[in-house]
Amino acid sequence: MPRDSQNKILIISNEFDPTADCLVALFQHVGIECIRWPTTFFPLKSSLSVKIADGDVDGSIEIHGQTVPLSEIRSVWYRQGHPFGVSSVLSPNEKKFAESESNSAFSGLLRLVDCFWVNHPDKTRIASCKASQLKVAQELGFLVPKTLISNDPDRVRGFFAECDGQIVYKAFASGFVPMGEKVCLTSPVSKEHLDNIHLIQTSAGIFQENIHKQLDLRITVIGSTVFAVEIHSQEHERSAQDWRAGNIEDMRHCEHELPEQIKNLCLKFLDHFGLVFGAIDMILAPDGRYIFLENNPTGQFGWIEGRTGLPLTAAVAEMLIAGEVS
Repeated sequence: MPRDSQNKILIISNEFDPTADCLVALFQHVGIECIRWPTTFFPLKSSLSVKIADGDVDGSIEIHGQTVPLSEIRSVWYRQGHPFGVSSVLSPNEKKFAESESNSAFSGLLRLVDCFWVNHPDKTRIASCKASQLKVAQELGFLVPKTLISNDPDRVRGFFAECDGQIVYKAFASGFVPMGEKVCLTSPVSKEHLDNIHLIQTSAGIFQENIHKQLDLRITVIGSTVFAVEIHSQEHERSAQDWRAGNIEDMRHCEHELPEQIKNLCLKFLDHFGLVFGAIDMILAPDGRYIFLENNPTGQFGWIEGRTGLPLTAAVAEMLIAGEVS
């Protein structure tokens, strides 16, 4: 099919996503047809169809009364994947079955969309592995914190001693426990914590040497462009260990000029995983060292644009409209 017939952009996201809201508004302003598909709308509020017959594959989605053939989609922005909206009248076991079946159908459809992705969910899944991120970052030439991933209490005690008692604990995912009961932010591990370290056997964790910061860096890579922003987390006690613990409105944000070597490493890191977008967290140490922490392939950037004026939404939009990295 001619490329000019691929004129629609699909956004897969949560129904309530301010970052996606900004992009949708921009597309509407410039007259680009954009379809937003919250995963919670499937299967009850939207549908998909795939027909494989006679040597041909024909797929489409239907949402808000509009049918969109897959062949008309130029680019997909896979912002976030959320649980599917299965029927509440089902029993718990029936819900598990419906969720599994919905996921299989949904995932199968995505693998049939032959277009430009930011980022493809398969690549996002692989690139989200924290252990793999640190290994690849180290191999490419980034400095990374000394790290232990384990559920073995003795190994944690040994790591604590190896780092002279200066280690932190962090969760693999966001750290927010479902139903809002608890939140696990990056936290120092003390000798008192070691008294109960046997509890780590119930769930493995990430332990890293505690590196003192001059400031935090959020580096948003969009295509071949690298946007670096300083987050002055050390100006407030609550945000000193993890800037997410503080009030983001109270923290100074400003552009940061990265050394060319670090810029190139960021681009090489994303290229290794086949990504065209990434939100990389780094530390700038007091002695000027840049320390890689992690990368979120679907990271938020709306608040950064709001605080700094950097054209992040426009950069993502331009890439999706072009259907390629310029």
